Amino acid sequence: MGLAFGWPGIVTVVFTALSFVVMAADWVGPDITFTVLLAFLTAFNGNIIKVSDAAAGYGNTGLLTVVFLYLVAEGVTQTGGLELIMNYVLGRSRSVHWALVRSMIPVMFLSAFLNNTPCVTFMIPILISWARRCGVPPKKLLIPLSYAAVLGGTCTSIGTSTNLVIVGMQEKRYSQNEARKNEAKFGIFDIAPYGVPYALWGFIFIVTVQRFLLPGNSSRYAKDLLLAVRVLPTSVVAKRKLKDSGLMQQSGFSVCGIWRQNKYMSKPDPSVVLEGGDILYVAGELDVVEFVGEEHGLGLVTQEQEVTAERSFGIDEPAPFSETGGSPYKKLVQVTVPGGSDLVGRVVREVQWQGRFGLVPVGIQRGNGREDGRLSDMVLAANDVLILDTTPHFDADREDFKSSFTKLREIKDGSAKEFIIGVKVRKRSDVVGKTVSAAGLRGIPGLYVLSVDRADGSTVDASDYLYKIQAEDTLWIAADIAAVGFLAKFPGLELVQQEQVDKTSTSILYRHLVQAAVSHKGPLVGQTVRDIRFRAVYNAAVVAVHREGTRIPLRVQDIVLQGGDVLLISCHTKWTDEHRQDKAFVLLQAVPDSSPPKRRAMIISVLLVLGMVLTQIVGGLKNKEYLHLWPASVLTAALMLVTGCMNGDQARKSIYWDVYLTIAAAFGVSAALEKTKVASTFANAIISIGKSVGGTGSALIAIYIATAVLSELLTNNAAGAIMYPIAAIASESLKISARDTSIAIMLGASAGFVNPFSYQCNLMVYAAGNYNVREFAAIGVPFQIWLMVVSGFILVYREQWTTVWIVSWCAATAFVFLPALYLQLPARITHRVDSFFDGLAERLSPAKLTQRRKQRDSHSRREDSRGSGDGAVNGEGHLAIAMTTRDGQS
Repeated sequence: MGLAFGWPGIVTVVFTALSFVVMAADWVGPDITFTVLLAFLTAFNGNIIKVSDAAAGYGNTGLLTVVFLYLVAEGVTQTGGLELIMNYVLGRSRSVHWALVRSMIPVMFLSAFLNNTPCVTFMIPILISWARRCGVPPKKLLIPLSYAAVLGGTCTSIGTSTNLVIVGMQEKRYSQNEARKNEAKFGIFDIAPYGVPYALWGFIFIVTVQRFLLPGNSSRYAKDLLLAVRVLPTSVVAKRKLKDSGLMQQSGFSVCGIWRQNKYMSKPDPSVVLEGGDILYVAGELDVVEFVGEEHGLGLVTQEQEVTAERSFGIDEPAPFSETGGSPYKKLVQVTVPGGSDLVGRVVREVQWQGRFGLVPVGIQRGNGREDGRLSDMVLAANDVLILDTTPHFDADREDFKSSFTKLREIKDGSAKEFIIGVKVRKRSDVVGKTVSAAGLRGIPGLYVLSVDRADGSTVDASDYLYKIQAEDTLWIAADIAAVGFLAKFPGLELVQQEQVDKTSTSILYRHLVQAAVSHKGPLVGQTVRDIRFRAVYNAAVVAVHREGTRIPLRVQDIVLQGGDVLLISCHTKWTDEHRQDKAFVLLQAVPDSSPPKRRAMIISVLLVLGMVLTQIVGGLKNKEYLHLWPASVLTAALMLVTGCMNGDQARKSIYWDVYLTIAAAFGVSAALEKTKVASTFANAIISIGKSVGGTGSALIAIYIATAVLSELLTNNAAGAIMYPIAAIASESLKISARDTSIAIMLGASAGFVNPFSYQCNLMVYAAGNYNVREFAAIGVPFQIWLMVVSGFILVYREQWTTVWIVSWCAATAFVFLPALYLQLPARITHRVDSFFDGLAERLSPAKLTQRRKQRDSHSRREDSRGSGDGAVNGEGHLAIAMTTRDGQS
């Protein structure tokens, strides 16, 4: 039996499959891969696809709608309106359950009407800050953020770019078909009867299994470390019992011992009272320990400081510790001690770490046959994982280092470029009356509060963890360049230099931040910012100054500039080009996404988006298209430009051109698959499934599963575009409506939950949350299976969608509010239930399962080794018996 398609189909299948391999392996991006593939398929004199047909996808109305909706989302984001709304909606929560409810529901709603990629982009910093304020691990919320954006996007036809792509393909396919012309149109809420239950059951799964499958505050690096932290004199836990300090309730953080007055207390009693100066030995992950430390006034201690603190100090001698709890390290690396290293068997304090390697130990992974104790007293063993701080003498290429350690990884840079920025608290700010921690300004990566200048002229040190911020206070903050953008958009705060910024002639629409390095031989050296009259000369304002190796005085205007200083400048977007040849500077670099929010246009932007959505809603209710979404989005973006919501450069940069190229080229590839009859061949497989199982629901389930699997390998848009012609042919044969077919593809194409690289939203939270692939898969695989089952029910019972809706809403309501009733039970009951589920979650944790499997394998190897040592047969067939003395000698 021959193939159903000739050589053009064979060429198309082979090279399309090859492109799938290239994209799945992440060798080349899908935009380039599909574009090259499409150009290749046109090179056969039109036998596969004509150039005109290949180019048709670049002008598809659905794709053009996607492009201009990016502009609309950018306009709303630039005004800061969504951040303000989300901060108000999120409120405050202390439990992971309510944190998920408060964060997922608003995101699902927003994503139903705005493209999910911009939604996730602006929500990541908001959610991280909010999680810090609420004391909830951010990693518990970031994967659900991506999933919520995807689930919300399945509720309307404009929710995701994939939906718009499928709508455009359906419209093109049936608009010229008189028999099915009525099926060409797809309303904004046509997907809602199926997408809303789909989203609700996905939400139910996340809030139900979060305790078992969502990771806590972990990193991609060593876990379960033994670290030392010092109780600062001003710490909130000083003079409190350990059980009342709040430390024992922290997830991923446990106290193993206490060092006090040259004595070590192992497994301290919960009733012990903590004192300033105590060194606590804790088990956890570096990120968690640092976060808890900032929250409770604990400073990280290196092994060098630990040894130095064992002796008493004279009056004039500098203390080994910082009283502010600032980071004691420069740049942290992770290494593994191999079995052949000469460090194996040596005590940590015996090694000349600085003199030999230029390193200082900070932490060591627990276990490996050791009891917990002090860092200096640990005996190194093969396969130990160490966290080390680097000094200027560290050289990774030194032979001694290479022979002593393997698997070098850089994990944290404590000496990243740091700017001292002053921000003033506005009168009606939400941070008024809150501590720095409660305000969400502790635990933010790259940001550290140094001190607070009160309105009466007094100063409060950062080590005062109990001080509550007041209106008109000035917070002095050390922030790296990534945290500067977050700080500039933090609601309720304004730069101390804002008055100077406002005096420049630059409109807020064109302001952004630039890093400018001062030339060593330039005219600025030796002068203060005030003396230079910087604002008048350069029409720009210096916001902050960085000087290598030191924290310079706080007042920007009075800093005497030196060569090599890096100025953070608020200026016009064209300022960098105008001063590129200025001899005063040696390097100019714009700070990405540093444009200040245009809050005056906030209401305008929200009303414009609302108006755009209403045109589609009214048209859907009247069953008449008053204004197509493409021109509606164009007009909305144009009005945003006219009203100052964003500028032209921001509008241009907001477009994801890689997405545009991927979708446009995928249209052409899908047309090639259909023309060469490859699509109909694969469609016949779906048709046979539908006929053999019976009913149309089974065929729709097959379409969903095939699209979902494809979306894990490709991008969601490419998966939808490739599957559409296949599914359309199958549905026409089985008499399935075009709408139901499109919905099955829309749901399946958005189901990229396992692979963090398959969906742009996943990739963004993957990087922001510092996840690893295993953590993503641990929640993604069961979530994918769950939604396959859910979608099966929805597609099979699509004619009874009202019943499905009622059941879904009732179930979601129950799963949201049952925990509230649970909290009304007596504490002794809830404590036992929580302990049971915590133990169950610990046993079901993928990391713990892997660890237990390794322990069993190691035990089996030792048993095998012991058995072979008792009676092993040598190569000549004689029985060799090993006898071991008490001293271990054979």
